[in-house]
Amino acid sequence: MINSKRPIEHLLQTWRFKMVAPYLTGDVLDFGGNDGELEQLVKGSYTCVNYDHTPMMGKTFDTIVALAIIEHLSVEDVHAVFEQFKKSLNPNGHIFLTTPTVMAKPVLDTLAALNLVDRENIAEHKHYWTHQDLIDLANKTGFVIKKYNLFQLGFNQLALLSPKL
Repeated sequence: MINSKRPIEHLLQTWRFKMVAPYLTGDVLDFGGNDGELEQLVKGSYTCVNYDHTPMMGKTFDTIVALAIIEHLSVEDVHAVFEQFKKSLNPNGHIFLTTPTVMAKPVLDTLAALNLVDRENIAEHKHYWTHQDLIDLANKTGFVIKKYNLFQLGFNQLALLSPKL
């Protein structure tokens, strides 16, 4: 989990929060939301899950946020999570995710080696997603990418997904 007390990690987390803030509508699921730091930006109900997904079961959400989390899961697990998201997302809802690009790997590894970011957190990265990987994820799990952008000098990417109609 992100230790947002580290200056670089706090900066990166704050940057991601600024990116997602305009999309936080209605009831929000913060998937992998650490200590719930995002809640301060949410106007509707807020549910945060980390390792225990029980709090999201049986609920529906207008917005699902997955900031800097899918790289910590195997590709198969991400596909399974998105299948659950499909059941939990309201028909007009959306998913907002961020994940580092492949280009970020050597930079993150260097920052971890210098102890500027949490080594364990970076070592947990199982997959660095490409734009095509995200398109494939959306297609295979019943979503469409409505918006895609690179940010943080191309070391991070965001995608806004909606259910296929």
